[in-house]
Amino acid sequence: MNNIIRIATRNSPLALEQAKMVTKVLSKHNKVEIISMSSSGDKVSPKKFKAHGGKGLFLKELEESLLSKKTDIAVHSLKDVPADLDKKFSIITISNRENPCDALVSKKYKTLESMPKNATIGTSSPRRIAMLKNISKDFKIVEIRGNIQTRLKKMNEEKIDGIILAAAGLHRMSLKEHIAEYISTDNFTPSAGQGVLCIEYLKGNRRMEEILNKFKIESVEDCAREERSFVKKIGGDCMSPIGVHAVIKRQTMKIEAYVSNIAGDQHIKSSYIVDSKKSIGHAGTYMANLFIKQGAKKLLGSNKK
Repeated sequence: MNNIIRIATRNSPLALEQAKMVTKVLSKHNKVEIISMSSSGDKVSPKKFKAHGGKGLFLKELEESLLSKKTDIAVHSLKDVPADLDKKFSIITISNRENPCDALVSKKYKTLESMPKNATIGTSSPRRIAMLKNISKDFKIVEIRGNIQTRLKKMNEEKIDGIILAAAGLHRMSLKEHIAEYISTDNFTPSAGQGVLCIEYLKGNRRMEEILNKFKIESVEDCAREERSFVKKIGGDCMSPIGVHAVIKRQTMKIEAYVSNIAGDQHIKSSYIVDSKKSIGHAGTYMANLFIKQGAKKLLGSNKK
């Protein structure tokens, strides 16, 4: 049993597909077993979801399985992992980053710009809601949750003009054909870690550290770290209207960031280009401090009133 890597995953279609992707990577040199389970995040109502930690609920049962030693690692979409991770655990990215963009799914319209000002758009993400309101305050937002298939079904049944989803999830589920538009990161700043798969494990588990380090890609790890440090320094969580995206090209790292109030009528947006080698480890924090000086914490505080 000690030679088998037991992978904890949620039992949603996307989560299982992501676990299979990780299995494919790890099984070249290790025996691997997938252990799927339901998560609190999949069960609670939208109101309770927001009140009990948002996307952190997707980790609860998986982390309990790690603590009880029933599993060795857990697979997550990094965007679902709180920036302020419980100190009992460590995370590491694995493999390449999938397309980090948000995507418009619509049968009626090819782009967000072509949609009427009062179009109905489905999303439950505060970040996406705020950015949609930046485009048109008259957009009618329909709260929509569930797995990708459930959201696509709701869009059709409820005659919603379009929904916003992460392109990465649609790619991983081989549902690219539903994408009407890849929304540029210039217009829609992605969530921290969007498109990145990560592995969570018990801190101090040297065996897992040694195995997983072989499969991380430094540029992906570095960008993910800066994005998460930005969110952590700002003081946001998974339910905050915060976007941040880092990309490394040659010797430079570009970080784009966005912080808004829920209404979308007040926001801060900026980009920052640095020497990637010299700035790794503090670029995200530096960017966050610039935003804080411009009132980012006040914007986020207004969301809680």
